[in-house]
Amino acid sequence: MASSDLSTRNSSRLTLDTSSALVWKLALLVCALIWGGSFVVIKDAISYISAAWLMTLRFVFAVGIVAIIFRKNLKEHLDATHIKYGVLLGVLNGLGYLFQNGALAYTTAGKAAFIASIYCAMIPFVNWLIAKKKPHGTSIFAAFLCVAGIGLISLGTDFSFSFGLGEQMTLLSAIIFAFDFVLIAELAHKYDIITLTVVQLGVSALPCLAYALCFETVPNFAALPTNAWVALAYITLIATALTGVLQNRAQKSVAPVQASLIISLDSIFAAVFGVIFLAEVITPTIFLGFIVIFVAIFISELGEKPAEPQTSSEN
Repeated sequence: MASSDLSTRNSSRLTLDTSSALVWKLALLVCALIWGGSFVVIKDAISYISAAWLMTLRFVFAVGIVAIIFRKNLKEHLDATHIKYGVLLGVLNGLGYLFQNGALAYTTAGKAAFIASIYCAMIPFVNWLIAKKKPHGTSIFAAFLCVAGIGLISLGTDFSFSFGLGEQMTLLSAIIFAFDFVLIAELAHKYDIITLTVVQLGVSALPCLAYALCFETVPNFAALPTNAWVALAYITLIATALTGVLQNRAQKSVAPVQASLIISLDSIFAAVFGVIFLAEVITPTIFLGFIVIFVAIFISELGEKPAEPQTSSEN
């Protein structure tokens, strides 16, 4: 009888855990949808306010919101060590977003989103460098596929090669985000990830602010149209604060391999939204490049051994 009760309890717990994991996988899908939309929103917003100023405001407002929500974590865990590593993550995150969003002035939202998603295939190699974990053979194959995908995206309608400033900036941001992701995964085992995330968001504003003060004109905020403020609200409240909370919580129940694959779907959403709202044109070679990169990401994720779920934050 006792054995039967134990079996019933274990079965119920398994069902509950499975249901919980499904809910948080859907939450990650919502994050991907929101981030896909943010590429389109930002591309439209930078016609009114420069990229660096936009990112500065994004992180300043977002850190205020997240700090209020997680003030208990800050009181318990904020110390010199969390500040030190939070600053490191913040510098990487700020530079990554500065390059990624600045690139939207020179390339399409769809192209930027797909090239940015290459960070998923880079992670095994960065992990090898930082955590000394050798990548699986499929990850190496996936990396070559990514290069092929970038090549296809860069081909013009006359098959001339064009990998311009926007594409170069996006690729650089992908490299930076790969390092940021791996460092967060390593630090999450030792420190409070929420506290690190709050510090990270605050420091992320600094590289953007420094660039804005040096190279961009201070916006006339009073003259900004309503849609610019709506875009800023979306980017700050939904695409940064809300998704940050959802992603952190979701990764407690979803393994990193699965979480990364779900999040990479933001590139698909960005391409679709770019066509619908910005009238962007996707040529056959660009579309094929999208498919090749997505397959490369999928292969890379399947090739890595699943790890225990952890709390981490992607920008």
